[in-house]
Amino acid sequence: MSSKCIILFDNNPLGVYYAGQEVSGTAELVTTRPKTVRGILIRVSGFAEVRWTENITKQDTHGERQKAIETYSASEIYYSNERYVYGQSGGTQMELPAGKYVFPFKAIIPPNAPTSLNGAWGQIHHEITFVIDRVMRYDNIFKQPYTVIVPNDLNLNPSNAQPLHKIDEKTFCWSLCCGNQGPMVMEVKVPYASYTPGQKVRFNIILNNQSEVHCSDVKVRLMKKVVYTSRSPETKTKETINKIADNHCGEVIKRNKAEFNEYLQIPSTIPTLINNCNIIKVNYTLKFIAKVSRIHTDLVIEFPFTIGTFPVYANTAINEPITSQPTNNFSSSVAPFTYEEDLRSEQFESNTFKPRYPVFLNDMANNTVTASSPDNNLYPTPYVIPKTPITYTTNPTAPPSMENTAQVLQVQHEPAAKTNNAEQPALEVLGFSLPPGYEPTPTVGSTTSTNIGWK
Repeated sequence: MSSKCIILFDNNPLGVYYAGQEVSGTAELVTTRPKTVRGILIRVSGFAEVRWTENITKQDTHGERQKAIETYSASEIYYSNERYVYGQSGGTQMELPAGKYVFPFKAIIPPNAPTSLNGAWGQIHHEITFVIDRVMRYDNIFKQPYTVIVPNDLNLNPSNAQPLHKIDEKTFCWSLCCGNQGPMVMEVKVPYASYTPGQKVRFNIILNNQSEVHCSDVKVRLMKKVVYTSRSPETKTKETINKIADNHCGEVIKRNKAEFNEYLQIPSTIPTLINNCNIIKVNYTLKFIAKVSRIHTDLVIEFPFTIGTFPVYANTAINEPITSQPTNNFSSSVAPFTYEEDLRSEQFESNTFKPRYPVFLNDMANNTVTASSPDNNLYPTPYVIPKTPITYTTNPTAPPSMENTAQVLQVQHEPAAKTNNAEQPALEVLGFSLPPGYEPTPTVGSTTSTNIGWK
């Protein structure tokens, strides 16, 4: 084991970014013995992929039916930018002396990059990849994933501030036979149609059970539906539906009436995802269930439900809607929030990374937030580009026969030329240097991946 790499993010120990922000950090390489390499590159990328298998029956070349396993898959690449920081692709063999090296990097995440997701049959993944291009050997590859979030201010759509209200009833067969028995009637009220993780969804339920059927429990559930779409060998969908949160309110016996004023707290979960990714969609449903015996069907009321990244303001329902994402600052009257790992434990194949999503910390009575003068920053502070160019010295130096390569490394890196493709911003590598007395930064559990380590 001769190489170890730790990838850290600048002023962002959790590695959480919003689409359109700049991701920057350092890749710290430690080698215990010289390595023969062609070059070293850093890649910043974001992509989505889905894959699953199904047992099918199809005809072989002789027309006979036989069982087979079919793999359905699809992928999308949103950005992939790489730059050699030492040597070059397919370059001349050179020796990398043993030692410690620091490679700073930075790149812009495209504004249309989708929110990170690790699901059962697919993933939306963003990562930093550090590759040591070896000669006549397998490359040394180190990876560090990070979370990308698409800002979704719920105030941009006035319908998010509209209350939910519905009345439904169910007549059971016993009531039809008896003739003089009434239906089971449920009325549900919720203040808003959209919330953010951490908020308490307060609800009012009135269940008027005029029937002869016992209601054993009134349940409230937040359900998450993820739809995966394949492109090969054909377009096909596969979906998962999971319970994110629930509340058991209580029973209502026959010929009785009950009212429940309770709440459902939303845990850390991915915001609603319907744009930016064509092969993975995420939406939510809020369900109210009056549970009855198995010989009958339950009385159910459902609402489409939106999960955002910033909650509804107190005055959204009566004032003009806000028309831009909240990129400015907000006062301390805004509920504090943190970034917590996804509640769900499902994962795509061997990917164990859990994205983090914004979770508001306090109760936020009446589910309202007010905006005020600048004080606290809602989003992570972007990395500030230095005003003067960063220079560096060649460390390590190439063998005498590699003079041309060494000269290339001594040149200051200029910003990459602009292209017409806004979705592929260039990765800018600032070079590398070894400060006197430099020691590796201790690994922080929440910022490093199990994919990073000795190779």
